[in-house]
Amino acid sequence: MDAAAPAGDKLDILIVSQYFWPEDIRLNELAIGLAERGHNITVLTGLPNYPTGKIFPTHGWRGPWTETYQGVRVIRAPLIPRGRKSKIGLVLNYFSFALTASVLALFRAARRYDAVFVYEISPVTVGFPGMVAAWKAEAPMFLWVLDLWPESLSASGMMNSPLANKVASWLARRVYAGSDVILATSQGFESSICRVAGKKREVRWFPQWEDLRKDAAPIGDTRLPALPQGFKVVFTGNVGASQDFETVVGAAELLKDREDIQFVIVGDGHKLDWVREQSAKRGLSETFHCLGRFPSTTMPAFYRQADALLISLRDEPAFAVTVPAKLQSYLAAGKPIVSCVSGEVKKIVTDSGAGIGVDAGSPEALASAIAELAARNPAERGEMGRRGRAYMEKHYNMDTLFDQLVEWFRAEKRAP
Repeated sequence: MDAAAPAGDKLDILIVSQYFWPEDIRLNELAIGLAERGHNITVLTGLPNYPTGKIFPTHGWRGPWTETYQGVRVIRAPLIPRGRKSKIGLVLNYFSFALTASVLALFRAARRYDAVFVYEISPVTVGFPGMVAAWKAEAPMFLWVLDLWPESLSASGMMNSPLANKVASWLARRVYAGSDVILATSQGFESSICRVAGKKREVRWFPQWEDLRKDAAPIGDTRLPALPQGFKVVFTGNVGASQDFETVVGAAELLKDREDIQFVIVGDGHKLDWVREQSAKRGLSETFHCLGRFPSTTMPAFYRQADALLISLRDEPAFAVTVPAKLQSYLAAGKPIVSCVSGEVKKIVTDSGAGIGVDAGSPEALASAIAELAARNPAERGEMGRRGRAYMEKHYNMDTLFDQLVEWFRAEKRAP
């Protein structure tokens, strides 16, 4: 970790995000990391309600509306919770935060900032309070794009109507136009961003990171379920439409006579009930195991027990250029990866030598890749894991990326 910023060299940074602690997201690490470097960090966010869809018991309509978390000042805006499996609930959730956070950006969060950093994982509407805050603070706005709009809406199956896509495109165009610096987690995002923006925009690559200090951290919960015996293929994270569990379950069915190959699903999401039903219907009880959701702090314990780590996304153009944060965590774990994602993820997995990548949407290809990896000797698989770890350290080191971001903040800082 870098030393604290020299006296007089501190930056005042406002982070705008619909999600923040106690919601379990990677942005928490960025806010804390910048504060540990000696910068003054304020986060404008909403009432925590992800992923349960209900406002957390620690918060409510009586607040707390202002908090301090590990040196970070947190200002919360009221919103309508997202609910579960409700498209209308999600729309209300997105727009309620955009409205209330914009009002707070004018008043409660209003001050002079050196930079406004917007964390744009869906929804893109989070950019509107960012624009208001940047205008009020006379500061540059950095938009970090993790989800492409409107592509991610249609790819996930959330909204498929032409009208919804037109509205989403208009919203994204306005947010892109209001941004001074656009950052993207994938190098493949640039063409889509420029197309939606309607003109050529500079898009800087700022990938998601992995904190190497997690390797030495103790596992927070030792009461974890024992994993089955055999070659364990472990998936962690959201179990949703985007993750293409139709293909994953299909591959497991093709391999169900191979009781030495065990699928372990660690996570939750609106498709989990469907996955469990399909597993029972297809007679996969001996080889396919859904364990539910566990805290992110326990993921290293699951990685250590895995023989291979599985990442999958639907066969959609938006996902072909997406690099989920899960990939960085998998690379850091030093275990071979089985990737069922077309495009960028497949390229990274194969180019790094970290595992086997196949195109999305083919249960046959995924089953074949898993069987091939299971047939490799442990030394070969161990070498795959080491190559993946080395690739992660070179491209996704947290401290290096945070230092780069601070340099960009300083370069764009406006004179008082």
